[in-house]
Amino acid sequence: MHRVKRRLLLTGVVLIALAAIASACGSDEPPPSGTTLEQTLGVDGEGNLVVADGEPYTVRTELIQAQSDRKDRRLSLVVFHQLSGLGIIDEESPLRSEWLEACDSTVHAGAFRPQESLSLHVAEALIAQANVVDRSPVTRAPVDFAIHTGSAVDNAQFNELRWFLDLMDGVPVDPESGAVGYQGVQTESPAEAYGDLLSLAQEAFIPVGLNYPWYAVAGNHDALSQGNFPITTSADQVATGAQKILALGPAAVAQACASGSIFGPGPSAGLLDDPETIIRGVGADQNRRLLSRSEWIREHLDTETEPGPPGHGFTMEMAEEGRAYYTFEEGGIVFIVLDSANPTGFPSGSLDRAQYEWLEEQLTANSSVHSDSDGQSVSTENADRLMVIVSHHPSAVMTNPYPGVDGSPRVLGEEVEELVGRYPNVILWLAGHTGRNSISAKPSAAGGGYWEVTTAGALDFPMQGRLIEIVDNRDGTLSIFTTMYDLATTVNPGDAEDGTPEDGLNQRLLAGVARQLAFRDPQLDPAGPGLAPSDRNAELLLPTPFDLVTLPPPTEPRF
Repeated sequence: MHRVKRRLLLTGVVLIALAAIASACGSDEPPPSGTTLEQTLGVDGEGNLVVADGEPYTVRTELIQAQSDRKDRRLSLVVFHQLSGLGIIDEESPLRSEWLEACDSTVHAGAFRPQESLSLHVAEALIAQANVVDRSPVTRAPVDFAIHTGSAVDNAQFNELRWFLDLMDGVPVDPESGAVGYQGVQTESPAEAYGDLLSLAQEAFIPVGLNYPWYAVAGNHDALSQGNFPITTSADQVATGAQKILALGPAAVAQACASGSIFGPGPSAGLLDDPETIIRGVGADQNRRLLSRSEWIREHLDTETEPGPPGHGFTMEMAEEGRAYYTFEEGGIVFIVLDSANPTGFPSGSLDRAQYEWLEEQLTANSSVHSDSDGQSVSTENADRLMVIVSHHPSAVMTNPYPGVDGSPRVLGEEVEELVGRYPNVILWLAGHTGRNSISAKPSAAGGGYWEVTTAGALDFPMQGRLIEIVDNRDGTLSIFTTMYDLATTVNPGDAEDGTPEDGLNQRLLAGVARQLAFRDPQLDPAGPGLAPSDRNAELLLPTPFDLVTLPPPTEPRF
């Protein structure tokens, strides 16, 4: 119901919005974009989070030099949002293993964060701000779509995925799982000023929902228990059961950390029987069941008609095959979506050989010229299209060599990167996973190259999204603009306006509290926001690989 009301409201104000746009276009001063170009977050002398000046675009010319008058010729090709690692968490799940923080291993790093009970509220605030940023701050072209680059959930659970899909759809969500009331590992509120925070985090609320069509990408947390371990019957039994481990004794910690899989029948029984293990009884919940890849895909087919598209990139045929890689086209540009999660386990990524061969077919099908593995030029009669690669893992983290469930070898990032680099029509590779905002130039031996853009997950500071626009400068170069935006909340959580006051819960206040907690998390990665402003707001230049007059015209007028 809320979704319908919101759509009607948008329709009712469309004339006012168009008038505002027309007024802005006639002004020398562009209207506020809702991004970090105007203002962002900073730290004062006492170490407090404060509102700070915005960050202008850094022009990056590693692949080609910029021409000074390009801004007078710009033609927008496509504008879209990249949301990454929303990481919706059932923090009460028995399968979550917060005690793994004691392990000396990167596999278990970040097993617990103080803001985890607020993952739905953070995601809703990021979606709300994405709606505010509804057009390019450069060309004023409207947003065409959004893409979520994987790990939408934490633990491959059914209830987590349904929460994510309902947040995107604007369907009321109830963060409660198991028994009524908070049953996680925290014994008191992590925010002293909000003593009832943990109980508030369990209350139902109405999210605004995303206004744009959006596409999904599979990440390791979507496909693996805790983003690390394969889906097994024993893991599913733990997830849906009624015993949650809160802490282990030293001997059990050593045993669990050394185990290849802590959720096998032997290890899990041993941990539960250890006299030093602290166990809490929790409400069992079948909605915590773990999803296979086919089931995960199928759930994306069960979403609201708007904003679409149906299946968000997936089809019933793909669900039956368990295949989570596909292509779609927007603005005459082909987006090639990969599934880099290894079903055998462990957080880093890789591709199976069949998917690698499929990728090569897609690259060739959209290129009139490319190089073979020996560096020799190959010509085809195929029509040229600009291409964007999308995966959860960036190429540098596709280092997972463990054979697939059928025993077949995996293809690692170095080989994938070598393949992609042979096709000049590839201009961009989008990824998530790393917890850091970063941008890297990937030059080609033959000249040109592409850009790799990685966007940090939403549940870790600074909790941002990224707007991307691809522009033809009509001078033999392209520009890719990447623009960050913050949550739709305030630095002081108590100042946050409630986006949906009819539900009785101010989820934007809770999102503000979560951001403060994330900022003060002792495990905060100082490189998470990006080592430099050039990892955030940037204009990325590269050569135009072919005459773009061959691109199909846009289906709708662009401002």
